[in-house]
Amino acid sequence: MDEDKIIVVGGYIGCGKTAWICQQIALKEKAFPKYYQKIIYLKAGTEQVHIDQKRISVDFPKVKVFCDIQKANFIEELESADLAYIELDINLGLGYLEELLNDLPYYPVAILPPGCKRCKWHSWAKEVLTGAAMKISNSIDKIEILRLPTTGKVISGDDFNDFWNELINGAYGKVMRVKGIFHLEDGNIIYADFIYGVECIDFLNLNLSRYLHGEPKCFSAIEIVGCSLNKIALQQMIEKIYVTTYKVV
Repeated sequence: MDEDKIIVVGGYIGCGKTAWICQQIALKEKAFPKYYQKIIYLKAGTEQVHIDQKRISVDFPKVKVFCDIQKANFIEELESADLAYIELDINLGLGYLEELLNDLPYYPVAILPPGCKRCKWHSWAKEVLTGAAMKISNSIDKIEILRLPTTGKVISGDDFNDFWNELINGAYGKVMRVKGIFHLEDGNIIYADFIYGVECIDFLNLNLSRYLHGEPKCFSAIEIVGCSLNKIALQQMIEKIYVTTYKVV
């Protein structure tokens, strides 16, 4: 198997790994549709919170998306795939690839912030790209990750805005990265993304049908990365502001 068929993307949080993969998929689907009819994607290490997987499945419906518990299915699909992307989560060591791919060749790409000092990613990657200018914490080894699934619940727009502003401004600890898919009470489903040191982007309305009746079933979740996070307060606040019924406005 050609190493260029499997592209593994690693690097620090918030530098744009998923964004780069999306750019590559969009380019290949547009420029070479006959050569890339089957593209597959695996995001490993995210437990039950599949935010990036959901984004890619929404933006690129033809791409087959896999999560941790579907690793065996991903490997089965490799033989017939035209191109495969594997995105490594921050909590995975490079030994994960040896176990997953079992000596299959791959092309390693690292995406790092501007001016990043030499690190393990430089030694591993065949291609090192400059990503978002995220400010890397001096306590990189003490990073905490909180992932909370919220499927089955909705949140009002006002409560979401208040919570989001508190969160990114340090009310629950030093936050380096937050991203999530949020199901609003009015039926809209949005994607929100914050990276410490990078200019905030507007919330993105996902191209999904609005749900207005019955139990909310569309996937939603939040992922928070930072230092000295008050996880108990975060979980309590999320329990407080989320509800299980819609409010059409």
